[in-house]
Amino acid sequence: MIYFLDFDRTLFDTDAYNASLADEPACAPFREDILRVLAHKRDDTLTPPAERARVWELVSQVIKSGALTFSPGHLERFLYPDVAEMLRSLGNEAVIITYGEEGRQRLKIESALANVVRVTVLYTGEQSKAEYLSSWPGYYGQEAVVVDDRTAELEALAEKFPKLKLFKIVRGTHAARAIEGMPTFENEGRWKTVRSLAELP
Repeated sequence: MIYFLDFDRTLFDTDAYNASLADEPACAPFREDILRVLAHKRDDTLTPPAERARVWELVSQVIKSGALTFSPGHLERFLYPDVAEMLRSLGNEAVIITYGEEGRQRLKIESALANVVRVTVLYTGEQSKAEYLSSWPGYYGQEAVVVDDRTAELEALAEKFPKLKLFKIVRGTHAARAIEGMPTFENEGRWKTVRSLAELP
């Protein structure tokens, strides 16, 4: 069975990584911009607010120029502790599916996983995961597992692909408290909420 795994905040501590960008020499010209957008909590929508989108576009530009690079394995420190073992155990059944500008996503994934495992990665760009999977030839609506941290992605997937087993992952030190505060319907119907990959079937 396929396990579709989101990357940001599911496998990778994106908030810690984003904060580290402020100290990268290539990002020095817009360091204050990075710190300003990171001071505001990310919302659950797919499309970021204009200022946040502008800053991530600046990051994309320094990546495209070659000014911002990471050696293989350099970003492995941002993987959550349960990730390497889970990816190795899933083998070819694991497929990473990630939203966002491909250059930014590719830089993170290739550096973080270089010494961990070879895995299929689907870059959706600006498409939602439901939109992307509807045209991806490797998936035709069969039973599969999806793990994501975004409600918006899970809602669209639940509507389009009823055979998917959906899991919302809540990472971080406040994960338990966040799960306790969630509406019960999320755990009783459309998906289950987990704190780690070890809780998956």
